[in-house]
Amino acid sequence: MHFHGYEWAGDGRLLAKEPERRPVEGAGFRLSELPPMMTGWWLLRPAAQIRGTWETATDAADWLTERYEEHTPGGDPWLPIEARRQCAIEQLTGASDVMWSRWISDTRWSSHYVIVCPNKIWPDIPCPTAYAARAASPSD
Repeated sequence: MHFHGYEWAGDGRLLAKEPERRPVEGAGFRLSELPPMMTGWWLLRPAAQIRGTWETATDAADWLTERYEEHTPGGDPWLPIEARRQCAIEQLTGASDVMWSRWISDTRWSSHYVIVCPNKIWPDIPCPTAYAARAASPSD
C-alpha cells in the first residue's frame, strides 16, 4: 500500500459540472482538473495530476497538513491542525482515503486529497503510475 496526493482549488461553482467528475459520462472525465465525485476515482486520472506519492501514512499526512495550511491562512478554528493530522494518519493507516476541503472565500473552494493505492473500495483500478510494481522490483 502507498498513497497519492491530489489537490484542486478554484471556483466552487464549477463543482456542479458533474459529468466531468464521473468516469461513466464521457471522455471529459480524464482530462478534467475538477475533483472526481468519488475519492478513489482520482486513480483513473492521468498520473500528471498526482502531486506526490508516499510509502507511509505519516509522510502523506505531513504533505496534506502543509498544503492545507498553505490554503487556510490562520488555521481552522474548528479543529486544530495537529488533531486533524493525527486523524489523517489513523485513517490512512486503516486504508481509508482522506480529503480536507473548505471554502476559502465566497466563491473559492480548496481541496486536498490523499488516496490509498491500491484502493480497497475500487480494487480494480490500477495504480496510475505502476508505483507498487516499481517499489517491489529489485534495483539494478
